[in-house]
Amino acid sequence: MSTLRIILFQQPLGERVKRTQIEEMSSFEPHFVCFPEYYFANRRLGNHGQTPHNQKRQIRYLALLSKRLHTTIIGGTMPELANDAMYNTCFVFHNGNLLGYYRKRNLFFPEVGKITPGNEWKVFSAHGITFGVLICADVFYEESFLAMQQRGARIIFVPTFSLRKVETIEEKIKRDNDIFVRGASLAQAIVVKVCGVPSPYKDFIHARSLIAAPNGVLYRVRPDEEEKAMIIKQEVEIP
Repeated sequence: MSTLRIILFQQPLGERVKRTQIEEMSSFEPHFVCFPEYYFANRRLGNHGQTPHNQKRQIRYLALLSKRLHTTIIGGTMPELANDAMYNTCFVFHNGNLLGYYRKRNLFFPEVGKITPGNEWKVFSAHGITFGVLICADVFYEESFLAMQQRGARIIFVPTFSLRKVETIEEKIKRDNDIFVRGASLAQAIVVKVCGVPSPYKDFIHARSLIAAPNGVLYRVRPDEEEKAMIIKQEVEIP
């Protein structure tokens, strides 16, 4: 059994991490920090826009941030230019070093025609733990979680862009169980979902960040916290 300190960076998209936020995260001494989907999008370019210069700058910043925090960063996602295409990509850094990246395989409808889907499942290793990354709509497919299980992931990070939806609390709980608890059960792993909060840049989203295990939800933001910027600090036991 391993105890991991995890930060879910539930914040508005496209903002620079503030010095005070870095200090708060550093004091927790996290093993992992996960950002939301499209957190590292450039607001002027939009979620589906990118330039080579901005891409290099964002990737360099992720490396510096992981080194400053002495941690493993699951870098939310950003638009990535590669192979004459654009991908929705999560870059993973450990203490300043690139561990690798994962390109979203299952696209959300606004991405179709703009983003090219990835074609590989990826797992990484840090702190003696094998971990995986899925992105948003990947969670709607059993094969995503089964691929993580087959590759030995013990914890799965899911940067997510969550559209605001009118639901009862009972409907929210059922959806979390149907998707994330069931996914954790299929993968036999802990699942960590991290969402952004609404802002003038993206005012139609909300944050349903959570941590799920095969036997139930371990942590979930309260319904009244779904539009609240938070640095969520949690300790999680990994079998």
